[in-house]
Amino acid sequence: MQPIPTALVPPFCVCRRPAATILRVRQVQTFSAILLALPLIGSSINHVLQLVEPPLHDGSQGAQMWDIIRDGGLMNWLALGHAVLGVMLIVPRTRFAAGIAQLPITVGIVAFNATMFPTGVALALGMLAVNLGVVLRRADLQRLFAPPAS
Repeated sequence: MQPIPTALVPPFCVCRRPAATILRVRQVQTFSAILLALPLIGSSINHVLQLVEPPLHDGSQGAQMWDIIRDGGLMNWLALGHAVLGVMLIVPRTRFAAGIAQLPITVGIVAFNATMFPTGVALALGMLAVNLGVVLRRADLQRLFAPPAS
């Protein structure tokens, strides 16, 4: 496979990757975004329709905190945020922005599980991996950190 002609590469793109590599990176980003969006949207729908019971209380501090979040009304706002970011992850135009917005939330989820709800650590690390799959695309990161156009 031949590299993309220089004239067709946008000026902000320093790298000259073959089209097949660019396609694979986009496929990973799309697949990761869908994997991240589904539980976000699903948990929002579940919160509203109450189809599945919340996890059983195991006596951990994390489970106690979840009870407080549900009983105190904060879960309504979390569900709204999950739904908005989930939809943004599915839409190609807003996918990268949603991944960037979700990243600190995902890191917080990993920290919460690591310190207060150890049974959720593996799932939280999986969520972090797919979140990184959404945002670790060189062209998007270059645009994000590029100097402003004059």
